[in-house]
Amino acid sequence: MLSVTTSEFEPYGYLLNEEFPCAVNYLSTKAKMPQEGNIYVRDDIDMKSCPDAKRLQEEVFGLGQMEAGYCNGHNTKLNCLEYHACPEVDLAATDLILLLALPSDIEDGKLDSSKVKAFYVKKGQAVVLRPYVLHFSPCMAKGEPFRCGIYLFAGTNRDLTVKPADPKLWKENKWLFAHRESKQAELGAYVGITGVNLEVK
Repeated sequence: MLSVTTSEFEPYGYLLNEEFPCAVNYLSTKAKMPQEGNIYVRDDIDMKSCPDAKRLQEEVFGLGQMEAGYCNGHNTKLNCLEYHACPEVDLAATDLILLLALPSDIEDGKLDSSKVKAFYVKKGQAVVLRPYVLHFSPCMAKGEPFRCGIYLFAGTNRDLTVKPADPKLWKENKWLFAHRESKQAELGAYVGITGVNLEVK
């Protein structure tokens, strides 16, 4: 397990040395938490109205159109990896673990799960994942459900309105590699992860 404060994280992203009290409070007290599994809300009006979001929109997205949402839940497995053609800000409202890989880890359209690295993010920390860095749902830390704010360019993860030529393009600005054991693979996602479906315990 690696920390996002170490040099090992630099190829994947960087830590924002700021506090985000409004967003952390909202994620901790008002954002939905499922009984099991995960919930992903792409764009949440209350998250976007926080002063924290306005600051991130300028600092990370250059005042471009941004969506502010969250992913909360009980995940412990890799299951999939995705990437976007833009940065992603992940704000930890609880301790959580990110499973990450680099574009250079992809060989012949496949990615071996042995290349994936686990990074520990502490409550209150926010990291910027670089464009094209592969990631997916956070995982629980210390056996407790995770809460994570997610900030992206607007429109990312919307359903596609046309069938793309690239089978990995799963939603708008979302290229997806699924492990054969995942629910996404059952739904027809591109099976691009080989090896063990990693689990955080």
